[in-house]
Amino acid sequence: MKRMLCAGLVLLMALAAVAAGTELKKLSTYGWKGQSDDVTMVLDVDVARYRGGEKYFPIVVFLGNSSRKTIHADRGSFVLTDPTGAKLALPSAEELQKAYSSSLIGGDYTMIRRLPDYASSVFLAQQYISKVCFFPNPGGVPGILYDHVELPNLTYCNTLLYFPNPAGKAAGNYTLTYDDPKSKTHIEVPFPVDWQK
Repeated sequence: MKRMLCAGLVLLMALAAVAAGTELKKLSTYGWKGQSDDVTMVLDVDVARYRGGEKYFPIVVFLGNSSRKTIHADRGSFVLTDPTGAKLALPSAEELQKAYSSSLIGGDYTMIRRLPDYASSVFLAQQYISKVCFFPNPGGVPGILYDHVELPNLTYCNTLLYFPNPAGKAAGNYTLTYDDPKSKTHIEVPFPVDWQK
């Protein structure tokens, strides 16, 4: 019953996102894709599901541009809406390191490197922009903060984003929103998190 309710909520949110101009697709067990006007956002919550008891949790995000405009991303471009309806902004790198240990951040980057990279296949015709890092790894690579991104035509990037987690392991759907007023690009991707017990 709980799974049917969750699936119903995902369907309703997907219909709402389609009505708002975002085309949605599930790419893997923990991966989702949203596309609007030739701008694509892919997110993966495989690592997030192990961090439900922490003050923050990570989401791997890919952002690609095949439109004729340049798109922009910075800390204010991403907002997460949790199942309670709270809208959550990205913390600063310093805030994260105070409340989420360096070993957890390093562990998240290690887990991400071990995951299958299915998301890059969405961007085969695009050039990868590597200098993007919203949250540096205190014990390794990437070690330098690059949180102001410009993606011209036929480019993409990926980064690890952390969001506050006041709802803990709440059941229900989250929505990651990317908004770039400069290029008039708006994408909303609803998704569940299958929290590990």
